[in-house]
Amino acid sequence: MKNVERLTESSLGSIFGCCGLFDVCGDGDLMSLSFEGINPFLDWLGWEGTEVCEVRRSFINWVRPEYSEGSATPGYQADACAPANSVEFGTCEFLLEDFGRLRRAAPTRDVTKNQVKLCERQPRYRLDGTPITDEREFNAYLATEAIVQDLKRMVVSGNSTTPGQFDGLESLVATGYTDFRGQRCESMDSIVIDWNANTTAGGAGITWNGEAIAATYNLVDVVRAIIRQIKRRIKMAPALAAQTLRVGDIVIMAPDFLIQCLLDHYTCWSVCDGSQYNEVNLASLEARAFRETLNGGLFGDGRIFIDGMEIPVVAYDWETIKNADGTLGDMYVLTGQVGTMNTLMGEYLEMNQVPVSYPEANYFATDGGRLLGWIEQDETCVKQSHEMQPRLVSWAPFLNARIQDITCAIPGGAMSPDPTSSFFPESSFTPAACP
Repeated sequence: MKNVERLTESSLGSIFGCCGLFDVCGDGDLMSLSFEGINPFLDWLGWEGTEVCEVRRSFINWVRPEYSEGSATPGYQADACAPANSVEFGTCEFLLEDFGRLRRAAPTRDVTKNQVKLCERQPRYRLDGTPITDEREFNAYLATEAIVQDLKRMVVSGNSTTPGQFDGLESLVATGYTDFRGQRCESMDSIVIDWNANTTAGGAGITWNGEAIAATYNLVDVVRAIIRQIKRRIKMAPALAAQTLRVGDIVIMAPDFLIQCLLDHYTCWSVCDGSQYNEVNLASLEARAFRETLNGGLFGDGRIFIDGMEIPVVAYDWETIKNADGTLGDMYVLTGQVGTMNTLMGEYLEMNQVPVSYPEANYFATDGGRLLGWIEQDETCVKQSHEMQPRLVSWAPFLNARIQDITCAIPGGAMSPDPTSSFFPESSFTPAACP
């Protein structure tokens, strides 16, 4: 028989029970239990439920004339009775398997303290305007908030070779693509640029998919080249070419501090004298006025224009800051969809059927099936756990780019909502406890 570990009541403070976690004379509302709140980038990715573990998608990635002795056979014939030369084609078949598994447990609590108040004047704490009615709801929030934080990190740095993880952007926006048989699929490769720790002005050692590019190219030049290449690749794919690109189909994602440098550099690239970023030029009246027009956009983080097309910028400060002093970051140019066709998106294993299939186990699904929950019981102690199984799907990696290791310094430095990051505003982590 399995040796079951006994539960131990947590010493973490609670807003219920005989614990004065917050002063009774304080405000009646707890304005937010989440530091970051909404995340526009995760919303842009979009998340759909699925019950399919293994998905195969096949591409005919090239068609050409039949070759003979290393040369293409002709498509013309002088003889009316001569047979036609044939064609040949290649395939690339992707196999998408399984999901990551994100699981967190809330603090172990005494069920007899559920809904118990310290005193009659204890305030009602609210979660996004909704009253928190009992300990179970509060615990669910704590666990799922940590799961969402895990998800935000894994969307960038996840690697499916680590059990329990799924492939994030660092693995999916890559070169060296092969199909599940190990056959090389060069046409599926993303654009991967090593900026070699240069500033937005560019410099020596920058490579584009391993090939050196001129040190005279600056960051805006390269971003423009990336977007132009993405648009050419769209035109080359018949299923995509029939679609119309809309504002927001292609976005630039980067940490906030790097976005500021991009927009400043784009300003001087557009209206300043000279080709390089210059503080004096940027401070001119014309440049300041132009810089203001770049604010806002689809996500509120800014925008640039390439060949007349608006490219929204979205800040994402989870796993995109790459050095200890917050002056090095990665930037992504991502195509989420082309018209009505999704090319990059999130999926999660839909959990609604689990409680139905195992009613005796007392599982419960929340958030439209995104999360599965269960409770372990030991006398009057309970521990509530939640689980999500997500993955990131990229069906057109050739429409995405990563520019890694860009140096950028701004006053005040980088900041991140990730509490495991050194750039989080709080550095003293003392778990909440009853006074």
